Amino acid sequence: MRNNKAILFVLTVLLMLFHISPAYASHTPVKFEVDKSYPPFSYTSDGRIYGFAIDLANLVFEADKFKLELSSDTWNQVYKKLAEGKIDVTAPVAIVEERKKEVYFSKPIFTRHVGIYTPKGFSKNISLKNLESFKVGVMKSDYTETLLKEKLGINKYYTYPTIEDLIYALVDGKIDAALMSQEVANYFLVKNDLSDRAELKIKNIFTVKSAFAVSKKRPELVLYINQRLNFLTNKGIFDELYYNYFSTYSPEYYERKNRQILLSALYLLLIILFAASMAIFVMTRINRRLEHGKQAYEKYAQLLAENANAIVLTLNLNGEIIYFNKFAEQLTGYKSEEVVGKKWTDIFIPSHRREYIENLFKRIAEEKVLNDHENEIITKNGDIRWILWNNTLIESPYLNEPLIISTGLDITQIKKTQQLLEESYEEIEQTNQELINTLEILNKQSEMLLEEKEKYKFLVENVSDCIWEIDFQEKKIEFYGRLKDLFDIDAIKSKNDFSAWLEFFHEDDRSTVFKKLQDAILLHEENLEFEARIRDKNGNWRWISSHVQILYNEEDKPEKIIAVNIDWTAKKEYEHKIEYIAYYDALTSLPNRKLFEERLESLIKKAEDEKTQGAVVLIDIDNFKDINDLYGHEAGDEYLKAVGEKVLEYLENLNLKTFFARVGGDEFAVILHGLAKKEEVIEVCTQLLSIFESEIYIQKLEGHIFASASMGISFYPDDGRSVKEIFRNVDMALSSAKENGKNDFQIFMPFMLMKNLKKIEIEKSLKKAIEADQFELYYQPVINLKDMEIHSVEALLRWVLPEKGIISPLEFIPVAEESGLIVKIGEMVIEKAFSDLKNWERKGISYLHMAINLSARQFKTKFFENMVQKLIEQYGVDPKKISFEITETGAVENFDVSLKILSFLCQLGIRFLIDDFGTGYSSLIYLKKLPIGGVKIDRSFISEIEFSKENRAIVEGIILMAHKLDLKVVAEGVETKRELEILKEIGCDFAQGYLFSKPLPKTQVEKLLLARKITV
Repeated sequence: MRNNKAILFVLTVLLMLFHISPAYASHTPVKFEVDKSYPPFSYTSDGRIYGFAIDLANLVFEADKFKLELSSDTWNQVYKKLAEGKIDVTAPVAIVEERKKEVYFSKPIFTRHVGIYTPKGFSKNISLKNLESFKVGVMKSDYTETLLKEKLGINKYYTYPTIEDLIYALVDGKIDAALMSQEVANYFLVKNDLSDRAELKIKNIFTVKSAFAVSKKRPELVLYINQRLNFLTNKGIFDELYYNYFSTYSPEYYERKNRQILLSALYLLLIILFAASMAIFVMTRINRRLEHGKQAYEKYAQLLAENANAIVLTLNLNGEIIYFNKFAEQLTGYKSEEVVGKKWTDIFIPSHRREYIENLFKRIAEEKVLNDHENEIITKNGDIRWILWNNTLIESPYLNEPLIISTGLDITQIKKTQQLLEESYEEIEQTNQELINTLEILNKQSEMLLEEKEKYKFLVENVSDCIWEIDFQEKKIEFYGRLKDLFDIDAIKSKNDFSAWLEFFHEDDRSTVFKKLQDAILLHEENLEFEARIRDKNGNWRWISSHVQILYNEEDKPEKIIAVNIDWTAKKEYEHKIEYIAYYDALTSLPNRKLFEERLESLIKKAEDEKTQGAVVLIDIDNFKDINDLYGHEAGDEYLKAVGEKVLEYLENLNLKTFFARVGGDEFAVILHGLAKKEEVIEVCTQLLSIFESEIYIQKLEGHIFASASMGISFYPDDGRSVKEIFRNVDMALSSAKENGKNDFQIFMPFMLMKNLKKIEIEKSLKKAIEADQFELYYQPVINLKDMEIHSVEALLRWVLPEKGIISPLEFIPVAEESGLIVKIGEMVIEKAFSDLKNWERKGISYLHMAINLSARQFKTKFFENMVQKLIEQYGVDPKKISFEITETGAVENFDVSLKILSFLCQLGIRFLIDDFGTGYSSLIYLKKLPIGGVKIDRSFISEIEFSKENRAIVEGIILMAHKLDLKVVAEGVETKRELEILKEIGCDFAQGYLFSKPLPKTQVEKLLLARKITV
């Protein structure tokens, strides 16, 4: 079957050449020659020429206007031929005054930077002033030789035919210095792994513009090249091409990027310093206002309120805000001064809930305490946050009016994840009796502190899990809170040593906690925050979030340390679960695309720093949809898990650093880091293909599944220095592997990018073509072989551009299919065909049938049958005169859907033909079940029927089988009388081809339709 497809492909290419080659007779030839060894601008490989200059020339010289004749030679020969007029154009050429006398130049295409390179570690002092005293090398006949002589006045130097020869002369010690283009030199140093043997000693000595150089015999090309360069630049095509080739090896590019990062960092640092200064200023003003008798307790109360991970509010019974803590500011986006004095409901409560909240204030006034109440609030930026509230009414002779103290925990995430909801409720409902006792002791010390104690008592009860207090003067440690019994407090207190408490911290956190406390004391800081793990009595590790206040005496020595600790264990466990979900695939437990991209980003940077290389392999399982359709999704999932385990097992036994992930439904990706040679990838991919080709046992089926895979390969940092670039390249390589028949791997090459750019340009043009209605229908007659009269015509789409003429369907149909534009185009084709058929009926051509091709994508669109029915009614055509042609592969994909659509349209009277019959892979069982009216035998069989017994037997077999199933047979591509005679002998029903007529515009084919008969 593959041989048949190969024959069809070759014949198609030959036909294209047959039709296209005469067009070149009118195209203007352009001889374009480049340096055969000047990467990345130009280089030869396997007899073909590649590089930036080649790709740019193909973009500049439009194929429908010019015939580009490519060749290469040494640079001095190339320039000599250009000056003598033996070639027309070359690029890139440095624009220097000496050359302007011999050739014309286009507008500049980019700037080159010239520098002095020396061997790595060259100890002698070298400069432009003493350069003449060293052995200096330069490329022969290059513009740098002109600069060396004319600009630097150096006449004694060494010349080399290529840049590569010049660099090796430098690193081998044959010369002391080399004058080179930095872009080209950097490219060779990186590509040949010589960066550690040569260095740029003096950079940017000269900057020289480069352009297309044109022979003085072809001056008309200069204006054309300039116009095309403007077009490519405006469309962004030139920038993308330039970036693809040069960003990887351009130090200027990264220096500019690093400068931007440095400026951003300095700007951020200034903001941080300003914020810190303001914070110090505000805290200083606050400290001055503290009364001496209340200072210690007020700091303690402020620590609780301001550092709690909870909203703390004080309101009066009217709902007006009196106090608004820092956490409330952070969560809502409002500053305290924006809300104090205003009603809570007016700012934070949705309008439809305000009455309900105001009734809650009345309940608090009556019941004194209202806990575990949930409601949503609106932040300053419009976000909705869910808060769990505890409310207490404080009545005291020291207060002017009763106050409501409300503490709120942000439970927005908890609302979304029911797993944490009950835990959060339990934590909020529990009280901290030890802390209450501590506050009662403090209350006895001073009646003057009653108001402050009552205000913050409720806060302490509800948001503190454990408080530890270190008194340096009395040399003792005290613990308060509901979690204190979880720890061996007696062992700590018996030592009366701060370091004894540190022993409870995890060894990975202990030094960090100690250093934070030590640095805070040395810098005389008052506040400190950290998260750490501590061990309880049972040996379990619990996460705590600590908010620390350091109190100093009049001599500025630490007097006391107070730390409020919140049990963060449940939160950390939840974060770990969320992190796993975020970074790992639920089905295979492999890393997902997000983690894969993060790991790839770090490895690309590592490869750049260590001057190593790696590769990314993107794997797509061929026809995986068929596995799901035939065996069910459960079997498909089991297959993905099983094949993933086999690949992982193989990769773990390699001597390379590897990383394996599932990055899509049926897509996997592999990173191979630290490759010694790129060829290593070929062996790995060969083994991976064999894994996917091997049988996989599926328990659900109690049997095996066989499949295959296609792979794309891209190397870093050679092919790109970002995740986006590598994935773009590897995607293109994977597409190329699939286009080549699947079950294969392809390595990314620059021409794939050009192919992709061309595809994007075609897609843009197609969109404009749809809007401008640039499509026409050509028609090819189909002959009834019994009476040799025209039976029907096949509608064939043609795209006619005003300036370029007809664009081949082979060029734009695949792009239309892939982009989905084929759906809109297909609908236009059906409408035009119906309109033409109706017009011919009005002219008396009433016998005619119409055949219209459908793409698989168009056929499976939603409401396709409704669209056809609507157009039939609109144009009043007879459905029995309509035939739709679909490929056999397209017909059996999503078989149930196809059967439904075909059955519906067949009931209207429309017939269906299977196009290119015999070239697909469909099952005859499917074809038997489909309501089709006939088949069309592909040209690949007809072309050999006269000489090949096998082909004749195949055609006879198809006709016999079709007639047994009561199907009609149409032979495509009939070109000789002998082919026609054989088809008549073996009983074929209809035929079409160049023997009868080529596809014609409707005005020309109409003459044939009126005559009805065609003489051959």
